[in-house]
Amino acid sequence: MLLLPSILHANTEDNYPIILEKKQTNPGKIYNLTGDRFIIVKNNWLDKTTTLSVFNTELQKKSLVLNNTEIRDLYSKDTIIAAIATSKRRAFLTRFDSHFSVNKLFLLDTNTDVNDELKIQQTSLDKYIISKNNELFYFDTKRKLKQTLTTKFIDNSFLKISDNKFYYLRSSENVTYLIENIKHKYEKELLRIEPANSYSISIKNSKLIIECHYESNSHILIYTKSLKLLSEFWVDVINEDYLIEPINNKDLGVYSISYYEDKYSVTLTDFNFNVIQEFELPNYIISPLGIFYDKDNITVVFQNAIYNFDNSLNVVFYKPISITTSELNSKISIINHKDFFAYSTIDASIYTKSKNTFWQVYYYYNSFINYIIPLFLLIIILVIYYLYSKKKELNATLLELSDNDFIFVFNKKGDLININKTAMKIIEIDSSVPLGRFFKYYCISEHTAELFEIFEKMRVLKESFQQKIHIYHNDELHEYICSAVTKRRVTGSVVGYLLSGTDITEELRQQKLNNFAQLAHDMQTNLSTLKLNAEELEASSEASENKKNKIIKQINILNQKVRDIVTVGRSSSVHKAKHNAKILIAEVIEEFDFEFYPNVTFVDESNDFELYVDKQKLSRAIRNATENSLKSMKDSDSGRLILRAHKNTKYAYFEVQDNGRGMSKEVKDNMLKPYFTSAGGTGLGTMIMRNAIEQHGGEIIVESEEGKGTKISFKIPLS
Repeated sequence: MLLLPSILHANTEDNYPIILEKKQTNPGKIYNLTGDRFIIVKNNWLDKTTTLSVFNTELQKKSLVLNNTEIRDLYSKDTIIAAIATSKRRAFLTRFDSHFSVNKLFLLDTNTDVNDELKIQQTSLDKYIISKNNELFYFDTKRKLKQTLTTKFIDNSFLKISDNKFYYLRSSENVTYLIENIKHKYEKELLRIEPANSYSISIKNSKLIIECHYESNSHILIYTKSLKLLSEFWVDVINEDYLIEPINNKDLGVYSISYYEDKYSVTLTDFNFNVIQEFELPNYIISPLGIFYDKDNITVVFQNAIYNFDNSLNVVFYKPISITTSELNSKISIINHKDFFAYSTIDASIYTKSKNTFWQVYYYYNSFINYIIPLFLLIIILVIYYLYSKKKELNATLLELSDNDFIFVFNKKGDLININKTAMKIIEIDSSVPLGRFFKYYCISEHTAELFEIFEKMRVLKESFQQKIHIYHNDELHEYICSAVTKRRVTGSVVGYLLSGTDITEELRQQKLNNFAQLAHDMQTNLSTLKLNAEELEASSEASENKKNKIIKQINILNQKVRDIVTVGRSSSVHKAKHNAKILIAEVIEEFDFEFYPNVTFVDESNDFELYVDKQKLSRAIRNATENSLKSMKDSDSGRLILRAHKNTKYAYFEVQDNGRGMSKEVKDNMLKPYFTSAGGTGLGTMIMRNAIEQHGGEIIVESEEGKGTKISFKIPLS
């Protein structure tokens, strides 16, 4: 009796074994400590102080305020907390316990800037590894000894193997190496790794995992302890949206956030992308911000919700949250303790955990409600459907049609009595043209011939059927699935006819794109093999070395173009970040080997400014426009290719201009249509440009004159 009211008011949080209750919010970033404790660090820029607050399992805190000090990174082991602190351009290693009773300072550096990346790791008692940008140091607090290990360290790539042995990544002349360091003295190059934007290295289930991150995907390499390559594969999501973690004591799996049909899902797959488990999230969940692994649990943070799963993707708890736009640029940290859960952006939110004894009752009750209410509503709708007149039924059907679908309603004589806007466009009439005449009266255009044939077939057969037809309207040829329905009374006599069509042109286009994407994905393995073989060629001369480097460079470019096709077929999201327009143009120009175009002069007229764009997508668009220009000048003795970037108060403009053969009016008017090509190609290059600019909310402006040249302009909003 007492349980029933609470069940009737159950919400989705009650459907799972653990319930979170918010206890407090504290400004600052959260760090996990040993002994089931955590610390919140708040750097106050106004009064130049830093507040450290240590919490125990009862969420009681003890605080310490440091004047003229900023905490840059923090590491905890046993009872000692070690932190990198800066004050007046000097960096210190400071150590204290959780009661702040021990506080020792060691000077590390006397020239530290506010933008320097400082991180700390402990290798053994009194010994630490500290990184500053691309420098890696070993520091012995007992001997007060500081030793530089490398000045070409790659951030986030330190991995402790034992107290006297660790790995890290080092760059050298555009090549990345996995380095083994023993006793902080002896170095050994173990592996050569492909260039990437960033890296992660880890050991899980006795396997070494090296992750090479790019703009929108990652290349994963799995090795044994003896550095034998076990597996390699690509993950087509950004590195914040996937994890490689143990499924059990032996196997590893890929946990990832995917987006399909306006919904997010959390998916567990093996290395061959066979789906082991998948959890589909409600369609109101938005903006994934990170996926985290802690103590055999997976936590996924979205802008408006947190989900926690076990390693089989069974939900442990769910909590609605609200992360503001101003917090989105702050790095998210989480702590998942048996008694509490906490996460931080700008502020730290702390929740207590309680067991939900009746969660299965709530779950099955809500599941039952989810089915019984739609079923009840369906029965009501069926009754209304039966009772309403046929005219109202047809009008309701008209209102439900999308803008791309057409519908014609006829009486039993074949007179047109109702029509929607799309159908009007197809037969080229407007609302001023009266209805009520035989359908042939309206089918005067040549492109309506197939439509009238189906109408006649429907009247002769007096049966319902479907058929594909092609209709030319809006200056394009569209393909429709056409449905013909004969409406009858209960007695069987014909009341009228309904002719409707669903536009499947875009669906077919997307299917073609997906086929291209799958083909490109299969090609990546072959390109990787080609690249590795080219890299391992032994050069016998400087000329051979140059040729080898050119082969590798062109394979890299071809590999990127393959990824272009994958992206066109699969990616609909835009990942914007701040980029420099002049650098972006320069990087596009660098991709082209000038020796292949001796007849063309490349000119960079870009202005120096910054804007928020998806660099990978915009670079693809500019690169494809550049390739089109180069093709147009292949027969020219004095080709001139100009790339520009400039802006005004509202828009940024990226322009590619050539003095090639130009385009005819027909080509110019049709070049941005799907798959249009004037050179026997696939039209994918233009599709890549169009998709990239549309996803930025911009437009493409084409200026061309036959025999004089072409200018392609990408107009992108700055806000």
